[in-house]
Amino acid sequence: MTNKSILFLIAAVAASLMISCQKDDTLQYNNSTMGNIVDGRFVSDQGNVFNVVDQQCLGKLDTMKRAFVVCDVLNKTSGGADNEYDVRVNQIATVLTKDPVYHVNTTAEMLIQDPIHIEYAWISGGYINLFVMFPVKSGSTTSHLVNLVHEGGIIDPETKEEIAGTYRFTLRHNSNGDKITPPQTVDYVLSGGYVSFPLSTYVTEKEADFRIEWTWHKNVGGGLSSETLVKTLDGKYTSDGFQHAPAPQNLSTRATAIVE
Repeated sequence: MTNKSILFLIAAVAASLMISCQKDDTLQYNNSTMGNIVDGRFVSDQGNVFNVVDQQCLGKLDTMKRAFVVCDVLNKTSGGADNEYDVRVNQIATVLTKDPVYHVNTTAEMLIQDPIHIEYAWISGGYINLFVMFPVKSGSTTSHLVNLVHEGGIIDPETKEEIAGTYRFTLRHNSNGDKITPPQTVDYVLSGGYVSFPLSTYVTEKEADFRIEWTWHKNVGGGLSSETLVKTLDGKYTSDGFQHAPAPQNLSTRATAIVE
């Protein structure tokens, strides 16, 4: 090997080492968060303002009211506030936002109790946030109706009376006929999406226990039966509570419309 070849090899190795050792100033990768779009900018439930400087997915935040976002936090925005960051958006999912409904204010279609499943639930920004799933006929474009209905307080199992300062809800789902029915000759797939119910103007206490009940399919032999059972979720709401959003779901294969 000639001296020139050796020098070229050393230079190439040195350049490679310099590239591999360059500092990555990205503050956080794949940050999952939920928030509202305010004046065209994403404001997370934690109170951070995200300025989108790069986007690697479809979807327009400025057309949404509330969204679930997965992003890389690149740096603090130059000249911005202390809570303002530049981000690269990797995934976006629109979030249905609906007020809870008092039972006395419901309509017949709101009270239909078709099966639905709460995959994840968390508190942030004064909302109870849910990722819900339900079976739909393969290829269906039917819209599904979802509501959180206030039924009263949590029932004390001993006194059978409502416990003051507590809240009991039923997650209601109207499939508009798009559901598993015997003899189940149609292929079904699981679909779903994100929905947020604001509780900050609904729960008067700074801290309160709540319960959500919903109806879901029985699991038989690793599959879903047309028979159902009632499931419950107990939690505590605090007016300033914040829980981190769970890892994102693969919404590309679960794209059924949920409408008000």
